[in-house]
Amino acid sequence: ALPGMTIRSHSIQQSNRGDGTCNIRPSPTTDALRAVQLERRTALRKQQSSTSTSQPILNADHGSTATRFASKESYWIDIETPQSTSDELYEFLKQLRLPRFFVSILCEPSSTWTSEVLSIKRVTLAVFQVLSVDPDSDEITHVALLSMPKLLVSFSSCAANETEGLYHLVSQYMRQRERVPEATSTGALLAWMQYHVRRTSLAIRELRQEALSLDESLDRDFAAFDFNDIIEAKNCLLRVLSVAEEQHGTIEALVAAENDTEGLDFSNCRGVLSVLLAMSASNERLSSRVDKHLNELRERVMTHREDTLNQRLGLLTLLSAIFMPLTLLTGIWGMNFEDMPELGMHDAYQYSLVGMLMLAVCMVYSFHRGGWME
Repeated sequence: ALPGMTIRSHSIQQSNRGDGTCNIRPSPTTDALRAVQLERRTALRKQQSSTSTSQPILNADHGSTATRFASKESYWIDIETPQSTSDELYEFLKQLRLPRFFVSILCEPSSTWTSEVLSIKRVTLAVFQVLSVDPDSDEITHVALLSMPKLLVSFSSCAANETEGLYHLVSQYMRQRERVPEATSTGALLAWMQYHVRRTSLAIRELRQEALSLDESLDRDFAAFDFNDIIEAKNCLLRVLSVAEEQHGTIEALVAAENDTEGLDFSNCRGVLSVLLAMSASNERLSSRVDKHLNELRERVMTHREDTLNQRLGLLTLLSAIFMPLTLLTGIWGMNFEDMPELGMHDAYQYSLVGMLMLAVCMVYSFHRGGWME
């Protein structure tokens, strides 16, 4: 393994209690790889026997042992690796005997990954977008999933602290009772995706509750409302909405790819698959509704601000209208002409002040009667 790489292997066994539950326990990686190799040899012998029934099958006892060993349990390998050079990752991943095309995708930096599903005869590669462990992080997190008969490999190429927390959250969920629907790689894949879809659903519900709280605070005291709270909630929702849309699209692509590969088999997990599809579609719809709610809040704030601004501009307009004739009079009386008889009148200054005051009062009364000051 590369320096800083962490490989965790788990065995998935059917419970002996007969209640349909599965047990996930730590297992050596060599056992998982050996089981996959034996399963491949068994499948190859079955293919050869179907094409040529007259040809004797060598090592029949070994083949039957492989069948019993492969059908006994499945495995889940979680690989976490730092951001290393493509050459180093390529040399390591060749040891897993993956198709070269898949290896080339996994060797790319995780920042360039996009949600997609690629299938060949025995292996399916799904790049699944998940929420970051850090809720304040703006980075997009993708995890690659390789599903093949009897083996599921989850591959992360993120920061060490990020993937460490992500693995422990997923493993704790999958170890709970009745989380893994069956002891197969497909069952482990469904449980893994179900956890992340549930995380997305929880994040969307928290954002919906936050939107309701913002709505209440806006109705209670608009003056104390902080518009930046809506901006922060909107930015967080956009990240969650992107994850919800990508997850729903990936799950639908996996369902469509089942008939083209042996790496997926949902025949015994139709119920869990239906619930997963419904949950991912619900996340997409709910996030859209929350987005609409936040947009309405933003429009309310902007409308209220525009109304306040219009009221202030209206007040300034009224004041300008009241003082405009007064300004006209003072401008006329301030002209330096010799023949201005009103300037020589007795108590002209006092009469002019009283006249301008009465004019201003009459204009204010007229504006009030006309509804301009409401």
